[in-house]
Amino acid sequence: MLTATGSAITPQPHQAVARIANIDAVRGLAVLGIFFLNIFSMGISSYEYVPTVTATVGDSFGQALYYLLLRDRFITLFSILFGAGLYIQWQNFSAQGLDARAKVKSRLYWLMLFGLLHGLLLWPGDILLSYGLCGLLLWRYRQLPVAELLRKAQLFIAIGLLVMLLMALIPIEVSPMVRGSPEYMAEYRLWTGDYGVQLQQQLHTVVISLLVFPMTYLWILSGLMLLGIYLLRQGWFNGPVSRVGYLFWGSLLLSLLAYSCSYGHSQLLQNLALVIVVIAAIPMALWFLQLIVRYCGNQPQRLKSLQAVGRVALTLYILQSVVGVSLFRHIAPELLLTMDFMDYLLLAVIWSAIQLALARCYLHFLSKAR
Repeated sequence: MLTATGSAITPQPHQAVARIANIDAVRGLAVLGIFFLNIFSMGISSYEYVPTVTATVGDSFGQALYYLLLRDRFITLFSILFGAGLYIQWQNFSAQGLDARAKVKSRLYWLMLFGLLHGLLLWPGDILLSYGLCGLLLWRYRQLPVAELLRKAQLFIAIGLLVMLLMALIPIEVSPMVRGSPEYMAEYRLWTGDYGVQLQQQLHTVVISLLVFPMTYLWILSGLMLLGIYLLRQGWFNGPVSRVGYLFWGSLLLSLLAYSCSYGHSQLLQNLALVIVVIAAIPMALWFLQLIVRYCGNQPQRLKSLQAVGRVALTLYILQSVVGVSLFRHIAPELLLTMDFMDYLLLAVIWSAIQLALARCYLHFLSKAR
């Protein structure tokens, strides 16, 4: 089993945990990376990226990059961090002699309420409500022995993947959506028109998502959160672990397979691509985690901008929705008709740079105010 070689002490139950610079930096990477996935549905939230009839060079290159390095990687990483953070909250509340169960559950309920409002009023792709539900589920497993914790995480992820696989095998033929088609233009008018109509559509999307969530992503997300607790207790956030290069190459091979399937002529192959890419995201997320941990070295002075983003992750996550929805639905909706895949990714890069600067400035002025 991989073990940490860093000097930090692995957290023990009821032992207070000081702020971990590595976790802040990894969380910063995760929240920035999530926007690279969400940006495609910030305008027309019924779909992700909708291609033109004839694919551009930007489409071809961007989608390859998306499948190999981006898709599901950062939501996976963020889920792992959420589980680790939940465990740290429990430890710190317990070390202070507080009712940790009541405190953590109260935070989860507030998170769920915040997520519900976010999904209904702003952007229906919200993850906060889902995370709150998963947090309530995994709370009972937080004190399992590490070996049992890993088995439980693997079981939950396996259940989720099995459900996805069974759904992928359902023979439903879906006509591909292309930009400029009558169907696309109807969606374009819906999502860039009257806000009241958008609210109705967002309510419908959130309700449907809640109904299917227990049968799908509940298990995968909960498993990833349990994996996060396991990794925290095994020292993965403290320092480098040995032999992690295979995670990158294994993920890359799976991603190549998923990318090939995504261009298959049958709906079955395209559905299987979505399952494979979820599997591929897990080792890549772990590799990203260790890459940041190795470079940060748990030093507050390293990767300061990324750490700053990690410290205000919730604020920036909501701000991403505000900016994306405002841009694509209200300020410049015509971009939905002209941007190719690489345009979206370049826009995400620009907004990531702005977020890095905003986080540093916010924390700087906050510290001065104190």
